[in-house]
Amino acid sequence: MPLHGTAGTHPSATTEAADGLRTPAGAAPLDLPADLPRTDRLDRRPATEELALPAGTADRLRPSEDHRPAAFALAALCAVLHRHTGQDDFLLRAALPATGPEPVLLHARFDPRAPFTALWGRLHQDTAGRAGVPVGRPAEEAGAEVPTVAFRYLTADDGTRDGPGDAPYDLAFTLDTARTPMVLRLAYDAGLHERATAARLLRHTRTLLDAAGDEPGRPVAELPVEDEAVAAPRIWALPAPAGHLPPPAAGVTEGLVHRFKAVAAAHGDRPALRGPSGELSYADLDRITDAVVLRLPRPPAEEGTGRVALLCAHDTGAVLGVWSALKAGAAYVPLDPRLDDTRLAAILADAGADALLCDAGLADRAAALAPALPVVPLPTAYDAVDRTGREVTAPAADAMAYVLYTSGTTGTPKGVVQTHGNVLRHALTYATRLRLGPGERVPLLARYSFDAGVMDLFGALLTGACLEVVDPSAHSPASLRAALASAGATVVHCTPTVFRHLTSAGHGDGALDTVRVVVLGGEEATGADAAAFRAAFPAHARLVNGLGPTECTLALQHLVEPADALRAALPVGRPVEGIEVVLTDTTGRPTEVFGELVLRGAHVARGYWHDPERTAAAFTTDAGGTPSYRTGDLARRLPDGNLVFCGRRDQRVKIRGQWAEPAEVEKLLRVHPTVGQAAVVVDRHPSHGTRLLGYVTSPTFLPPDENELLGYLGRQLPSHAVPARVVVLDSLPVGLTGKLDRSRLPAPAEPAPGQETPRTATEEAVSRIWCEVIGLASIGPREHFVGSGGDSMHLMEMLSRIGDELGADVMPGDFLASPTVETLARLVDDDLAAS
Repeated sequence: MPLHGTAGTHPSATTEAADGLRTPAGAAPLDLPADLPRTDRLDRRPATEELALPAGTADRLRPSEDHRPAAFALAALCAVLHRHTGQDDFLLRAALPATGPEPVLLHARFDPRAPFTALWGRLHQDTAGRAGVPVGRPAEEAGAEVPTVAFRYLTADDGTRDGPGDAPYDLAFTLDTARTPMVLRLAYDAGLHERATAARLLRHTRTLLDAAGDEPGRPVAELPVEDEAVAAPRIWALPAPAGHLPPPAAGVTEGLVHRFKAVAAAHGDRPALRGPSGELSYADLDRITDAVVLRLPRPPAEEGTGRVALLCAHDTGAVLGVWSALKAGAAYVPLDPRLDDTRLAAILADAGADALLCDAGLADRAAALAPALPVVPLPTAYDAVDRTGREVTAPAADAMAYVLYTSGTTGTPKGVVQTHGNVLRHALTYATRLRLGPGERVPLLARYSFDAGVMDLFGALLTGACLEVVDPSAHSPASLRAALASAGATVVHCTPTVFRHLTSAGHGDGALDTVRVVVLGGEEATGADAAAFRAAFPAHARLVNGLGPTECTLALQHLVEPADALRAALPVGRPVEGIEVVLTDTTGRPTEVFGELVLRGAHVARGYWHDPERTAAAFTTDAGGTPSYRTGDLARRLPDGNLVFCGRRDQRVKIRGQWAEPAEVEKLLRVHPTVGQAAVVVDRHPSHGTRLLGYVTSPTFLPPDENELLGYLGRQLPSHAVPARVVVLDSLPVGLTGKLDRSRLPAPAEPAPGQETPRTATEEAVSRIWCEVIGLASIGPREHFVGSGGDSMHLMEMLSRIGDELGADVMPGDFLASPTVETLARLVDDDLAAS
């Protein structure tokens, strides 16, 4: 059915359209996550993908005098791009019959909850009557960002078969209405996007074109884009070591203590635990923790409601404390002695612990922290420990197992509550996938107070493996490799930060030849990590990446393939057994490609300890009783069904009215050849307002140059997303988890007055205007514009004053290619000489 005369008009379409055309600088380019790393390269790898449209779809899109079919096609494309990015406010260029053959700048701004007809009508209004009028070009030259996407509606009257693909766009779509059959074509940069991504964009556009044609009044967010069901998760497990026996499935009512007792009975003489303080067999570990239970107060009458706090260093005592608390019928509340006493006291008060178990060497500190609680030091002379008296408790599956408090570096700590049954099932899933069992050596690199430690502690000790306590923070890269070699480690689970520390030295020395699998989690892993893995570990070893928040422990895993080394980010994979993943938009509606990661399944955490408001915000239960957890993580589903982490929803920040994602800036900094590690944070400066700050380290003895890095970022990013400063540090501060501690990043020193003086009269004049506009005492000829505090508004004012006072017409793009006083003075001189 033709689409003539059916486009709705947004209630304020005319006004909004005019505003949008006058002020396109208020929008950002589309930020479609790239499959491959963005680098500071000038060359592109052009590629093209085509999709023939069915006759029924083509009939709706044929040209008409009112140009509504062209606007309909553009609206459908905008809706698809929204579904792939979550953006509903972005710039693009379009060439339609109403605008003429030259693409014009458009500002796509819409409410995805509104009917598709509103978006269609808005774009029809925006493009009507613009033929021959270069609307948007002056605005772009005044500081608007360059769009990354273009669209052409091609007819027989255009006189050209070329789409906008030759222009510098990441994605250039063409609807060729003159072809039979009608074709939707996408020219793209194959250095950024894989062919499967391009093909999926075309399929999704075709699907949405049909859906919108059938139901144009349906909300944009509800129109389907996926033309086929996402493939079912592929269940994988690593090759089993010789003699490996999978652990039995968990019983319906079985808890952690019941399973541990069975394992200890079956493998009593096998080594269970090794650390700086010595080695224990399964029989020893069972006997000693039984004895510690006698020293603890009896649990409350209601099983599984008591709490025992643990204050233990990263050694065997922490593991003894965990099992002792569980056998006493209580949930354990781990405390990290590296935290200050104020923080520990706050956690103790919030948890309402009934007793405090501690290392013997920390007994005085424990007593000072909890003067009203029974303080029980753990034994140090293991051989002398005997157990007589009451039997230990084996709590049921629904009893509370632990309260884990988040680190709190990004907000107020939350106590996450998890049950015996859930921990047991997560641990057995982890063990089954990684083939843990007797004979395996599993280093405990993460502290017992973090969920990564939960997986290794229980995954090893509930399957007959040996847990080796190793502290990465106490080792250099070489000594950490030596420690893992001494342990005979077969499974290494760590954060990418620890992994990079481990792989930064000693390749080819054979120290890691016993390792058969490395598991990454807790931070984003990159394709470069996959390449480093292959260089550092034996050929038989496999790399696994995953995602498991404290609130779910184990959620997604991905068995890394060789091709993943080319990716910008390693996939976090697909959901593990018992977990379902849903991506949702900002309204909470399921979406197919990009959105917030929601985890569904019986084994997500119960909620936050004594925090009903936060629990209600993050945890829900459907009509069938299945709980869900909103992670706050953003993810993108790849064409093969795997998910890629795309940052945090709550880390997006508006700078000068435009969204910026610090994680994306971090990615760009990390791939610069002079940068080792990188971090980008939001800074709310009393004078400069909200801005980004970058922090980098060097992989060599030569420090990165701040101005060079700012210039590099300026060529890759919209101006609002370029950090105001990039600070070079010897190392990035890390917290107790081994993750970046953003709270300890130093404030950048205020820029020193420019020590170099202007060398020409033009440099002197440019310096004066520059300083007056930004508010500086002086500026060096080679200092970077953004680094000196400049933004797009300053740029417009500065170039305007240069035109008025010096008579030179300097284009923003020419200046931003190398934004220094020296460059600007040269551009002024060149323009004056030419005129």
